Amino acid sequence: MSTTRIMSDTDGNNNQAGILNTQPPFFSTEEALDFVRDLYGLDGTISSLDSERDQNFRIDTPSGDQFVIKIANSAMDPAVLMMQVEALAHIVMVDPELPVPRVLYSRNESALEWIQANDGRSHYVHILTYMPGCYPPDDSTSRALYRPLGACLARLACALRGFYHPAAKYELLWDLKQSMALRGYLHHIPDPEHRQLAGYFLDRFERVVLPEIPKLRSQIIHNDFVPNNLVVAEEDPGEIVGILDFGDMIYTPLIMDLATLIADLFRGPEDPQEIAVETIAAYHEILPLEPLELTLLYDLIATRMTMLNVIGSWRVNLYPDNQEYIAGYVDSVWENLMAWRNLDPAEVTRRYFRACGFWESEELVLSKRVSKETRSTQLERRARLLGPCAYLFYENPLHIVRGEGVWLYDEEGDRYLDVYNNVPHVGHCHPHVVKAISHQTRMLNTSTRYLHGLILELAERITNRLPEPLSVCMFVCTGTEANELAWRMAKLVSGNDGALITRHSYHGNSDAIIGFSSEEVPFEKLPAHVATFYAPLSNTTYREPDSGLHEAIETLGERNHRPAMLIFDSGFTSDGIYTPPSGYLRILYDETRRAGGLCVSDEVQVGFGRFAQHFWGFEFDDVVPDIVTMGKPMGNGHPLAAVVTRPEIAEALAADTGYFNTFGGNPVSCAAGLAVLDVIEVEELQQNALIIGNYLWERLLELRKDYPVLGEIHGAGLLLGVDVLTTDDSPDPDLARRVMNHMRQNKVLIGTTGPNNNVLKIRPPLVFNQEHAELLLASITNALEECV
Repeated sequence: MSTTRIMSDTDGNNNQAGILNTQPPFFSTEEALDFVRDLYGLDGTISSLDSERDQNFRIDTPSGDQFVIKIANSAMDPAVLMMQVEALAHIVMVDPELPVPRVLYSRNESALEWIQANDGRSHYVHILTYMPGCYPPDDSTSRALYRPLGACLARLACALRGFYHPAAKYELLWDLKQSMALRGYLHHIPDPEHRQLAGYFLDRFERVVLPEIPKLRSQIIHNDFVPNNLVVAEEDPGEIVGILDFGDMIYTPLIMDLATLIADLFRGPEDPQEIAVETIAAYHEILPLEPLELTLLYDLIATRMTMLNVIGSWRVNLYPDNQEYIAGYVDSVWENLMAWRNLDPAEVTRRYFRACGFWESEELVLSKRVSKETRSTQLERRARLLGPCAYLFYENPLHIVRGEGVWLYDEEGDRYLDVYNNVPHVGHCHPHVVKAISHQTRMLNTSTRYLHGLILELAERITNRLPEPLSVCMFVCTGTEANELAWRMAKLVSGNDGALITRHSYHGNSDAIIGFSSEEVPFEKLPAHVATFYAPLSNTTYREPDSGLHEAIETLGERNHRPAMLIFDSGFTSDGIYTPPSGYLRILYDETRRAGGLCVSDEVQVGFGRFAQHFWGFEFDDVVPDIVTMGKPMGNGHPLAAVVTRPEIAEALAADTGYFNTFGGNPVSCAAGLAVLDVIEVEELQQNALIIGNYLWERLLELRKDYPVLGEIHGAGLLLGVDVLTTDDSPDPDLARRVMNHMRQNKVLIGTTGPNNNVLKIRPPLVFNQEHAELLLASITNALEECV
């Protein structure tokens, strides 16, 4: 459709005050209805709407459609009107959910038509769809609108980011960057104190803001996004259902839009700083603000309030009959300006920085933290400050400073392929997870003693992936805490106090759980209430009939203990990495339950799709645990873990002592957990683990043909173990260690595991792709060439 049916000129009245200084159109409702019938084929009931410099009508057609007829001031440049029309079309294309009017084209298929008034002046007219709703309440209940306002404005700014029009750089007195022009209107302010106050803030604008304007991000903005130009749902004043009046659109610094909004919100008894902080934070969550923009915001808000009253005072003198519409707000704005002057600009700016997650001294603090020190100095400090328990990976330890995807970067900028870490489950610093954590940190972080939606959503999404009756989720911070809580539940419900674990297990490091970590504790030092059984021999075989579990239960009995809990890592990671063979778990579960114990599946290492064929390791067999524990990958590096159990087990704990964890399930952690699940699902990472895991498996089988020191391959998906053997097929931990360190020197990171520490542990983030797999295989090959 055509959008160019316009006259050639508009009397040259395109200066700053021309439009505001020109009498608005004045058509009767009958005249308006006549030209609307003629040009648009519309009929119906017509009524007047308020306007400052134009004339607007609403028409209700017999079919129920509603439209707004907008008759432009005769001084209005038609190119500017076309910009507004084209901007609306652009917004609808970019963000269709934004509630903006749609343009109605005329019978001539034009967006703009022109009409002539009785006084001889010509006016352009266009028609938009009417936005039903009501104006936001002008009282304390509007507090519910502050965050939606900030978020909606940010969305609108994002939608306009790619839009430009040559008419956008016109002169407009309502453009904040032109505020120095307001000095020519100060004499219209009757009160000398008010005149002095306006001059004070214009002086600040000239000194503080004006020199910085060239450094600010600029684009076409709405420039009058304020409550009077919005409509909200009648039943929900916090839901914006219409954005109106794009008549002040202009190309100017982006931050002017936000300053305009905030200045207009200072109406009632609410603390203006609270209003500003809420609005800024919501805007920043969608469209991040820059430090310079925040630094200037105090003065821009003040300048906008000054602008309102300077222009209002001038316009009242021009049109005294329209005083209520033009300047009904003037007295309250003077009060706000006086209060604003009494604020400390530095403290105001500090609050704005904090609302956006910035710290005004951040650069200085970070510069001190990243000061260089020699490797030997750092190792000495580490030994002195952290003690001998804080051991490091590799003979030549790494100094890692950042991560991205499957890559880790050292202090020199060298990158290392991470094929070891299962904590960054969806990749180091995944942007969706980082954004979710940052977003929620800026909003709220507190305990679960308060209602919060994120914890419920995360619990629901986790339990939806588990079989019935596992439906109660309890959040903690670490896998150790999860397993300790499972231990408490098992003892309470069973009435027993013994634990059954695999021969080389790891379940945590607290006083209670370290006894279940036979990888860390020598076999002879395990507590009397702990007995061990054997992990599978391979992915497909196990020791008949029950891998020594029956003997372990008998051993507990000989020590006057009965099993409260059977617990094992369902990937048997410390035992060497195995998937549970068919029937294996069912035998273990049946034997344990006959002895009165509960069955706990520790999914801390393998849960969330790492084993690829299933989301949880226990799903390799036809069993349902009594309790499932999970951690590590849940938060992609953020401390988050959980226990899921049956309702009656949770009820027994609640009736006994209950359970509360200050940080478990906090909003930030839950935001991280939800983001991780989002990425797993959207990026199809479980499927990726299956495809790449199968590819690695086949390629490793081929590699075994050339290097007999490689033994069995076991595991699944992106958790694989490869035995390293001597020439007589005995475990060779020394060769495994040398291969691992050789690969580290060539910037590929793996680990070792198993009872003899001779199993190469391949456990990368799930974003690991075929290109990364090729790098891994080449590095293993190179290491074997050099080390064997």
